[in-house]
Amino acid sequence: MSNDFAGSPPFPKAAPRFVADSQLRANLRTATSTIRAKRDRVVSELPDFEQLRTAAAGIKDEALGRLDQLLVELEANFTAAGGHVHFATDADEANRTVLRLVQRAGAGEVVKVKSMTTAETGLNQALADAGIDVAETDLAELIVQLGEDLPSHIVVPAIHRNRSEVREIFLRQMGQRGHPAPPGLRDEPAELAAAARAHLRDRFLRARVAVSGANFAIAETGTLVVVESEGNGRMCLTLPEVLISVVGIDKVLPRFSDLEVFLQLLARSATGERLSPYTSTWTGVTPGDGPREAHLVLLDNGRSRALADRVGRQALRCIRCAACLNVCPVYERVGGHAYGSVYPGPIGAVLVPQLHQVASDPVAAALPFASTLCGACAEVCPVRIDIPRLLVHLRARAVDRARQQGATLEGVAMAAAGFVLASPQRLGRAERWAGRLASVVFPKGKISLLPAPLSRWTAARDAPVPAAQSFRDWWQARHLGGGEATGPGSGAGRVGRGRTAGGEGLRVPGLGWAHLLGAIRARGSGGAPGPGNEPWPTGAPRAGREGVLAAVRGALRAEPSPLVPVDRSYRQAGTDGPTGSVELFLSRLADYGAGAQVVRAGEGEAEVGAAVRAALVGHGSRRAVVPGDLPDAWLPAGEDLEWRRDTAELSPSEMEELDATVTGCALAIAETGTIVLDGGPAQGRRALSLLPDHLVAVVRASQLVARVPDAFARLDARAPQTWISGPSATSDIELNRVEGVHGPRRLDVVVVTG
Repeated sequence: MSNDFAGSPPFPKAAPRFVADSQLRANLRTATSTIRAKRDRVVSELPDFEQLRTAAAGIKDEALGRLDQLLVELEANFTAAGGHVHFATDADEANRTVLRLVQRAGAGEVVKVKSMTTAETGLNQALADAGIDVAETDLAELIVQLGEDLPSHIVVPAIHRNRSEVREIFLRQMGQRGHPAPPGLRDEPAELAAAARAHLRDRFLRARVAVSGANFAIAETGTLVVVESEGNGRMCLTLPEVLISVVGIDKVLPRFSDLEVFLQLLARSATGERLSPYTSTWTGVTPGDGPREAHLVLLDNGRSRALADRVGRQALRCIRCAACLNVCPVYERVGGHAYGSVYPGPIGAVLVPQLHQVASDPVAAALPFASTLCGACAEVCPVRIDIPRLLVHLRARAVDRARQQGATLEGVAMAAAGFVLASPQRLGRAERWAGRLASVVFPKGKISLLPAPLSRWTAARDAPVPAAQSFRDWWQARHLGGGEATGPGSGAGRVGRGRTAGGEGLRVPGLGWAHLLGAIRARGSGGAPGPGNEPWPTGAPRAGREGVLAAVRGALRAEPSPLVPVDRSYRQAGTDGPTGSVELFLSRLADYGAGAQVVRAGEGEAEVGAAVRAALVGHGSRRAVVPGDLPDAWLPAGEDLEWRRDTAELSPSEMEELDATVTGCALAIAETGTIVLDGGPAQGRRALSLLPDHLVAVVRASQLVARVPDAFARLDARAPQTWISGPSATSDIELNRVEGVHGPRRLDVVVVTG
């Protein structure tokens, strides 16, 4: 099965089937309630969370308001760093570009980082049709791929599967696509993660081409950013010779420092973590470290259309955290497949209709109506997207577009209702006739069965019959002495067909059968042009770079966005002092299950070497690889330890055979328990901290900063960075953390004071 939703029915037809699946509802209820609780807990730790949300919305709006300039700036900076930039106006052009690059590299297979954008374009199927074998490497995406399934959640694509189902998929399918699952595999999360690790490790080591998306693209530096948990992203971004990143033009941020806002929001909103285990940044090509070719494919695919809508464009702020899905009562009961789209839930209901033109197909037309408008999504959105407002806006557009297609039964019904309600006299007569007729047809006093299509309403509920005497007739009889009540007062000045109002000779418009027929015709033709009734932009766009930039510039000319200064009232660098708290840092490391030792550096730092030895030997690590410039004092001698300094000749396969890595760092963050590597002194290549199963990092107290903004104040934006928050990890359906999926299973930190 291809990883797309072609042929899916519209939401109203799909939803009943999924609502009836009790196991699906149980899986969703467990997962979403757990994520909500974790999110609430870590969000409460930040006193400036609301200020961060405001800043994030402002940064995104600024980026969208000058997107044409930022795209050109991003292109120039990524190219200057040795990368190659390609533009794609639509999914087909993006897929052709990727296929051409894969074939040029002579590769018959690719490994992929989880990417909503490539799922949107249907890249997997396009590559498969050309004979390219595609391996999804994210654990949940692997489950979906092996199960010939479709993703149902933005962050947790296999959220609809439980452990036993995953076990059965692994046992049945892994052997057909590579390394088989062990015969005695149980449904324990750690065993399932280990099976995925073994299944994919050969793929990572032999792959020549990898495909990724990006969470953010920084115009100022040409930097791409991927946030992930398992280490599969780092494998794909680091080991292959060629890296191709397909990125929506809505992912652009103006400045590298803007990341200090989004990294504090993303993981907390998505999975209830302070930071995801791994955040990777790269700018073009870094000689001797990572891929030799880096390609960036910038994708429009309807984003410029959304940009041209002054109300709808705020959907382009989305950072794909899925917080809105996790609080949505509709999503929790039907799951993601009912939406018929790669983007499910509330954000899918406002994004998909704009990317694919509202009402351009039945699935897109129905999505804005797949909501109760309860507003929970807007309350949790980290970039303050007003999803309920967008839903109402898109509903209006869907209705207007449907009117343009001709008269509908609903339109005729609404026109008839308008005809009756426009005249008090007609309304009074309709009320009396309805009461008399209902008392005969429904003598029991309730409406329990109506003919189709109204039977869909009465199949689930009863309604009381209209009263035999309407309120206006009761009022007329009680207070005005009887007679027909056809207006707000007594007989004088009654308004009706052919009568005048107040004796002024002014004929009341809109009364009569001509009005009814005119209203029906107006609803069939779409009515007069006006706000919300304009047609969607049409016409075939130009392809490639000029096509994308022309579409963006056209959208911004049609709906220019005023540049408003970003509110930076959140806690910025230096708020908590020049260094971070060692005690807080150790506490956060403990939360991840990482080991930690604090030593006071003496002459020659022999204490550091002793702590490194204890960390290695204590977990059975005997053979370690270290950067070429790691201090000798950190490498204790002994027959029980074998040291290997990294050289250019050391291959990934050889690294993978070693037990551990010992490395320094660029800095560490106390609030999140994060270690940041940037290839500087005592750090070496990115692969060193990735492939061996045990990572020991040495952090000097002077390198410890308080918070994420403090880290950005110190870091070199253009250096390739790896942010490590605990061992590589994933979560089962109950969101229990499982360490060691594709990166190191064990993390130990030596904190050096003094």
